[in-house]
Amino acid sequence: MTCRHYFTLPWDPRATDGSTWPEGGAMLIRLGKFDYLLAGSGVVIDFKTPTEKQQELQKTLGEDGFAEAGGNTSQKTNKQFNGKRLGLLSVDEVSIADDGSMQYLRRHNGDQTHQGRHARIGVGEWKILHIKLYEY
Repeated sequence: MTCRHYFTLPWDPRATDGSTWPEGGAMLIRLGKFDYLLAGSGVVIDFKTPTEKQQELQKTLGEDGFAEAGGNTSQKTNKQFNGKRLGLLSVDEVSIADDGSMQYLRRHNGDQTHQGRHARIGVGEWKILHIKLYEY
């Protein structure tokens, strides 16, 4: 997994306006092999298998966070991916009841997960996310 500050996402104008980034932080609790709780503020997290991380592309990104048209890309290894990948099965915003049970609040869809690329909690927001992964 890779955890980063929310302002590393390129679309928030506060990330590049010259101001000091506010503190962000989170706690990630593993509930099971592909089951996690993320609690905090101002964070972005993505999950990759070790094989996937070793073979990921290093891309030149434009200001919108997507690969620049005609931009340079380079690979660390060969072009064919070998191995397993991890994907986001679901990201649900939850609360924890007094008895310790999780209470479902809402599901984060493609708009909130960047089409399944990461789970995130914005700066100034405090949330608990229940993240389920799958391997393919």
